[in-house]
Amino acid sequence: MPIPLHHPPHVYLDDTWYFITSSVYQQRHLLRTKESKELVRDQFAALAREFKLEFTAWVILDNHYHILVKSHIGEELSRFIGRLHGRISHDLNEWDNTRGRQVWHNFWDTCIRSDADYWTRFNYIHHNPVKHGYAKQMSDWIFSSYRFYVERKGIEWMMDTFEKYPIIDFSDPRDNFG
Repeated sequence: MPIPLHHPPHVYLDDTWYFITSSVYQQRHLLRTKESKELVRDQFAALAREFKLEFTAWVILDNHYHILVKSHIGEELSRFIGRLHGRISHDLNEWDNTRGRQVWHNFWDTCIRSDADYWTRFNYIHHNPVKHGYAKQMSDWIFSSYRFYVERKGIEWMMDTFEKYPIIDFSDPRDNFG
């Protein structure tokens, strides 16, 4: 039986890095406000601590997010996403007085296969606001881990990672995250 489009199987391994993308249902811009993006960012941090996950890169846009995360217990990743989406949905729906509204469509996870794969996705995440027209430069977008790395490692280090690991577009052309 074929797998329905946008319902990929999730395979989880222990002590493994994953690139995760999740989009808002019907590509709606439910994360367009500063407050909604702060909610997502704060839930990333709180639940990463609770589930003992390692986050290295993240970005939040108006209708989707990307994270680069390591789960020490692979099966916990699905529970983490479920709790994350549940908390965010609850709060957004409460704010908008739309109890029961579907907020999330699904999430896609990709197991990182190599150092090059890791760093290419790291760069893809940080470039995403520019790709989608939210910012002219990566440093303009505050809802990303980009500034953290510039402050800690320096702009030269960041540019070196982009030179060594050029961005590949991992998007499915059928997705419309703009």
